[in-house]
Amino acid sequence: MKDLVQLLLGHNQLMGSIPASLGNLSKLEILDVHENILSGVIPQELGKLDSLVQLSFSHNELSGQIPVSIGNLSKLEQLFLNDNQFNGSIPKELGNLNSLVALILLINRLSGPIPDSLGNLRKLEQVVLHDNKLSGYFPETISKCKKLRYMIFSYNMLMGPVPKSVCNLRFLEILHLGNNRLSGRIPQCLSNFSHELQVLDLRLNHFQGTIPTTFWKQNNNLKSLNLNRNRLQGSIPRSLMSCRNLEVLDLGNNMLTGAFPLWIDTLPELQVLVLRGNKLNGTLHTSNTRTPFQKLRILDLSGNEFAGSLPLIYFNNFNAMMTIDRTASGDLYMGDNYWYDDTVVLVVKGLSLELQKILVIYTTIDLSLNKFEGKIPDTIGQLRALRFLNLSHNSLSGRIPTSLGSLTVLEHLDLSSNKMVGEIPVQLASLTYLAVVNFSQNQLQGTIPQGGQFNTFGQSSFQGNNGLCGFPLTKNCDDDGMPLSPAPGKDEDDSFFNGFPWESVVMGYGFGMLIGLGIGWLVFYLGQPIWFIRITVLAS
Repeated sequence: MKDLVQLLLGHNQLMGSIPASLGNLSKLEILDVHENILSGVIPQELGKLDSLVQLSFSHNELSGQIPVSIGNLSKLEQLFLNDNQFNGSIPKELGNLNSLVALILLINRLSGPIPDSLGNLRKLEQVVLHDNKLSGYFPETISKCKKLRYMIFSYNMLMGPVPKSVCNLRFLEILHLGNNRLSGRIPQCLSNFSHELQVLDLRLNHFQGTIPTTFWKQNNNLKSLNLNRNRLQGSIPRSLMSCRNLEVLDLGNNMLTGAFPLWIDTLPELQVLVLRGNKLNGTLHTSNTRTPFQKLRILDLSGNEFAGSLPLIYFNNFNAMMTIDRTASGDLYMGDNYWYDDTVVLVVKGLSLELQKILVIYTTIDLSLNKFEGKIPDTIGQLRALRFLNLSHNSLSGRIPTSLGSLTVLEHLDLSSNKMVGEIPVQLASLTYLAVVNFSQNQLQGTIPQGGQFNTFGQSSFQGNNGLCGFPLTKNCDDDGMPLSPAPGKDEDDSFFNGFPWESVVMGYGFGMLIGLGIGWLVFYLGQPIWFIRITVLAS
C-alpha cells in the first residue's frame, strides 16, 4: 500500500471518518473520495502527502476547519473541498501551494476574509468560493494571479469596491461577484479588459453610478451580463450593441432612465432580456431589423414607464417562443416573476477543468406596470411555448384574443387592471396547465367559462368586472349570459373576498401539473430574486 499512487473511491456510499493513516501513503498522487457520506474532519496527517497532485473530498459531510497542513502539499494542482460543511477561515497557508491550478471551496460555511496570500498562486486558473459566509474587502492581491479564468465569489458577504486591478486578469472568462455587499462604481475597465470574458455577473450588490460604456467592438465573447438589483443610473450604453454573442442581458431593478434602446433587437443570440423595475420610458420601436428577437425566450420590461401599443413586429418574430421546449423542466430557479437557470458546469477531465454553460429558460413575457395601450395582438397565440404572460396594470383595451387558447403550456395569465371588454374566451378553459389567472379590474362581461382549471379559480380572479357572472362569482347569469340582478340585501361587493388582493387567492391547482402548483405559489410569495449560477463539479 505504501507504493499506492492513486486512490479513487468516488461515487460510492462510504461512511465514517477519513483515516489518519492515509498520511503514510507517501507516493500517493491522487486522492479522490468525492460523493460519499464521509463525516468528521480532514486529518492533519494528510499534510505529509508531498507527492499529492489532486485532492478531492467534494460532496461529503465533512466539517471542522480546513487543516493548515494542506499548505505543505507543494505539488498539489487541484483542491476540491466543495459541498461539505467546513467552517472557520480559509487558511492563509493555502498561499504556499505554488502549483495550484484549481481551488474549489464552494458551498461550505467558511467565514472571515479571503486571504491575501492567494495572490501568491501564480498558476491559479480557477478559484470558486461561491455560497459561503466570507466577509471583508475584495482581495486586491488576487489580481496577481494572471492566469485566472474563473473567479466566482458569489453569495458571500464581501464589501467595498472592486479594485481596478481586476482588469489585469486578461484571461478571465467568468467574473461572478453576485449577491455580496460590494459598493462604489463599477470599474470602467470591466467592459473591455478581457476578450475572453463570457460571464460578468454583479447582481445583488450596492453598486452605484453608470454602467461601463466602452464594451469591446471586436472579438467580444460576452454571453451573460447581469447587473440586477444594484443602484445604477443613467442610460443603457450603446456599446453593448457590439456584444454579438450576448445571450442574457439582465439590468433589472436599478434606476436606469431613457428610452428603450432600439439596437437591442439586433443582438442575434439574445435569449433573456430583463429591464424590469427601472425608469425607462417611451414607445417600443425597432431598429428596422427584419427579424428582431428571434431567439428571445424571456422578455421582462415590467415596472417602467413604457407607453404606446404593443409592438406587433416583436410578437411576429419571437420564433423561439413558438416551439415548445420539452427539456425546459427540472431544476429551474425563479427570478422575480419567471424562471431561468444560468448554469455553469465545471467538468473534471483528468487534471484539467472545462466550462460548459447551460441556459434553461422558463418562457416569459412580462410587460406589466407600464402605460401600454391598444389591443393585444392576435398573433400572441403563435407563441406556443409561452408559460408566463403578464400584461397587467396597463391601459390595454379591446377583447381578449381567442388565440390565447392555443398556448397549451401556459401556466400563468394576468390581464388585470386594464380596460379589456367583451367575454372571457371559452377556449381558455381547455388550458390544462393553467394554474394562475387574473382578469380582475377590467370591463369584461358575460358568463365565466366553466370546466377544467376554471372550476378551481377563486372570486378574486374576476372581481371588478360588473358584467361578469357565473361561478365562482355569486352573480347568476340569465339566459343571455348576462348577470341577474342581485337579491335584495345581497351584493357582490359584500362577499368574503372583497378587499383581498387577487394574489392572496391562488386556487387554480386542482387539475394542473404539480410544477404549476409550485410556480403559482412561489411567484406571489417571494419578493426577492433567487437566480444564481449553480456550479456542479462532475468527475469523468
